[in-house]
Amino acid sequence: MQSLRKIAALLEDRKFKEAVEQTKLLNISEFSSADRAYFRLLEIEAKILCGEYDVDAQLDEVLEYYKSSTDTFKFAKAKYLHGWLLSLRGDYRDARESLIEAYVSFKRCSDNLWQARSLNRLGFICFTLGDIDSAVEHIQRAIGLYLTSDEEKHVISCTLNLATILSFAGKLCDATKAFLNLHDSIKVLKEKSLCIYHAQFSVVLAITGHIEAGKEELRKINSYIKDFPRERAIYYENLGWIHLLEEDYQSAEKALLEGLKISLEIAPKSALISQIKRRLADACFGLGQFEKAKKYADEAMVVAENINERVEIAACWRVYAQLEARDGNEPAARQWFTKAIDMFAMISSRYELAATRYLAAVSGMYHNGERQVLLYLAREYFESEDVRHYVEKIDREIKRTRRLPMPRRVDDNGQPPTIITVNPKMKKLVELAENVALADMTVLLTGPTGTGKDLLAAFIHYHSGRKGRFISVNSAAIPDQMIESELFGYKKGAYTGADKATTGLIECAEGGTFYLNEIADASPEMQAKLLDVIENRTVRRLGERQSRKIDFRVIAATNHDLEQMIRGGKFRADLYHRLNEIPITLPALADRLEDIPALLKHFLTQAKVSLNGDSDHKAIDRLAEVLSGRAWPGNVREFEAGINRLVFTSKGDLNRMIAAASDGAALTEREQLQEALMQTGWNRTEAARILGVSEGTIRNRIKKYDLTVAEETT
Repeated sequence: MQSLRKIAALLEDRKFKEAVEQTKLLNISEFSSADRAYFRLLEIEAKILCGEYDVDAQLDEVLEYYKSSTDTFKFAKAKYLHGWLLSLRGDYRDARESLIEAYVSFKRCSDNLWQARSLNRLGFICFTLGDIDSAVEHIQRAIGLYLTSDEEKHVISCTLNLATILSFAGKLCDATKAFLNLHDSIKVLKEKSLCIYHAQFSVVLAITGHIEAGKEELRKINSYIKDFPRERAIYYENLGWIHLLEEDYQSAEKALLEGLKISLEIAPKSALISQIKRRLADACFGLGQFEKAKKYADEAMVVAENINERVEIAACWRVYAQLEARDGNEPAARQWFTKAIDMFAMISSRYELAATRYLAAVSGMYHNGERQVLLYLAREYFESEDVRHYVEKIDREIKRTRRLPMPRRVDDNGQPPTIITVNPKMKKLVELAENVALADMTVLLTGPTGTGKDLLAAFIHYHSGRKGRFISVNSAAIPDQMIESELFGYKKGAYTGADKATTGLIECAEGGTFYLNEIADASPEMQAKLLDVIENRTVRRLGERQSRKIDFRVIAATNHDLEQMIRGGKFRADLYHRLNEIPITLPALADRLEDIPALLKHFLTQAKVSLNGDSDHKAIDRLAEVLSGRAWPGNVREFEAGINRLVFTSKGDLNRMIAAASDGAALTEREQLQEALMQTGWNRTEAARILGVSEGTIRNRIKKYDLTVAEETT
């Protein structure tokens, strides 16, 4: 119908008000059902674009019609508008579901442009819900689709959204790069988009220490914002934020109150309200107005919880923590700080996470070991994003309270765990581990197979000063039916065959460290049991009624991506965040090649190779150079096995080792397997760990090379 095509053309030309006026001129009483549904679809889109959101009845009518229609595109469009409307009202979870349906339907139609629009809006929804990784993924996919459609303006607009999300996620270097790349092309966009660009870039500049540059960037909005009330409110919010960053709390309060007044008029239940009120709480705390700070935080929390804006929920918890710390209420302050840190970590809000760790460290609520850990973790982020002013503050705090732990224990062999490194990043990691040792917080060690997670766990226990034992458990090795008896122990007579009382593994770690190796392989049942015991620190033996309070430190390790496993439903998110209080990622050997000479000397010494005189040391240097050019998929563990193999095949002669390493003759797959089996007494599980492969692979290779125990022991 010509009249409907005219409205559609007006919308395409972004003449939204004219489109709304055109809809008022039509008499739809004689329209067919299909034309009436299409008219409503156009009317809803035009009204939403003009800021008129009272379209629920029309939207219900359209969704009902297209749900049973064969017109997949118009159904997708209706779902898109529904998701958009819900997001404008703050109903982000339902909005996400509708937009996902819209995207899938547009994909069926092979419409790249509308797929991109759906993904772009989905990115905003995920960002608001705190799912930063999904937000970035959606926006990047949208940019790719716009590029295939040759939609330059949409590519620029989408890239602006990506830069904004990166900045809120705390990926400040990436965000700065994205904003700078947009500097020239952004001018093709509308004034509202220019406001967003300057407003968000101003905060990134200020956060990274360029306060005056941030203010200058923000001032560029002044010529635009008079016609855009939301952007005007954001201007005052960001101005207040910048004043907070420079600790000018009076100016911050003044700017934020102006932004709040505008926001209450245009969107009294929006994320903008929770953000501004929470920043007002921060300003009032800085001014010493603690009751006002609590009031604003409470009001911000109500709005944030209603729309599930997790960044602001966590930020309010941080305010509560600071207020409790100010009153000297240590248990409550620590609890609020922990909740805020957990939430920021869960939603990957990296800047806010680091800032919260810093505030917790200087709150006076944590002892030196914990304080040092919080400072080191915060410093690691700020240094990676080149936020120099924060790094300098943290360095002063670290120096002021520096107290490294003294070794208290030795391992079962009578020697302290030794970590060989000259790599600067690895040395910092070792320094962090020494400080981590004094804290009681859980540690999650990640990194590729063979990077030394077991060794670092023992190292942390050694430096902890704990008098109890180091209990190591392979999380995959306990069958579900034995989890309770193995972990918690049992009373005599608890079940058939329980002829004596037995202490569980967790209780064995009383006063010491409970090390959960291969935690990613823990069964769902074991994950549930571990979560409960980590949270409550109590165990109850099978057959007993009374629970026992246990003091133990938890360290877990894995070479898997637990966050990816969580997304796939294979690992509990709540357990992950309990274990991940202190994350430490060990680098692959390829990222610390300068350690190879030192590691080589260490392993040669362990293998009883005599190193005498300059000629031997020069030979070691040549051997290290050869070995540095090789790939070591099993990392340090495989490197050690390789050195032992060279010693064995070359009878300890360094020149023979150089020759063997140079032609690779001693590094064949068969010989790697033979050496690993020989070292472990044909323990296939341990051989698999040495070589960084599965036990099934070991069995297949034994069959492939027709190896036998007799052959390997002769």
